[in-house]
Amino acid sequence: WQIGPISSPRLTWGAVCNNHQHICPHCSILLLTGENLGFCCGPGGSRLSDVTPLPPIPPQIEALTLHPQISSLSRILNLVFSFVSLETTHPFPDDSIVPGFLAIQGRVYHR
Repeated sequence: WQIGPISSPRLTWGAVCNNHQHICPHCSILLLTGENLGFCCGPGGSRLSDVTPLPPIPPQIEALTLHPQISSLSRILNLVFSFVSLETTHPFPDDSIVPGFLAIQGRVYHR
């Protein structure tokens, strides 16, 4: 095994072929190369109403996703979000002052 960049990716979202973009005719989502129509929402859009629509993305998160360095910073962001989702077997300190450091007691886990 060797890990390295993909030299020429063959998969694209919403590829254009014969002046036609590869999108779902029912939910209008861009499809990845090789995905069949209905892959996202079922044959003929039959599963389109099974899931309630997501709320709009908050502007702060949308701005983050449009940042030009999002790919290079994704590992750091993952670590930050991972840390804030920690839970412990003992209660977190309940101070109103934000400390410069934090001591966690008990087992640390993600739920």
